[in-house]
Amino acid sequence: MKRKIDLGNRAEQLLGDDTLMTAFNELEMQYTNNWKTSKVDESAKREQVYMSLRVLDDLKTKLQVFIDDGKIAKKQLQKMNT
Repeated sequence: MKRKIDLGNRAEQLLGDDTLMTAFNELEMQYTNNWKTSKVDESAKREQVYMSLRVLDDLKTKLQVFIDDGKIAKKQLQKMNT
């Protein structure tokens, strides 16, 4: 339970970090631009861009899961201590 709380706290700090969020946003813009400027016959390039965008989204989602799990664990710990 303590580990979930610690992971949640750290994930919340990361998602609140301007540098990390700027990096995510710039990568997303770069990947989207690569997709938009790809040529008709560059399907492999578009697939790679799609996978890159999915990885960014998956990482953000995983961090949010850590946050949510940490909040649940905190509430459970508080109930146990009252």
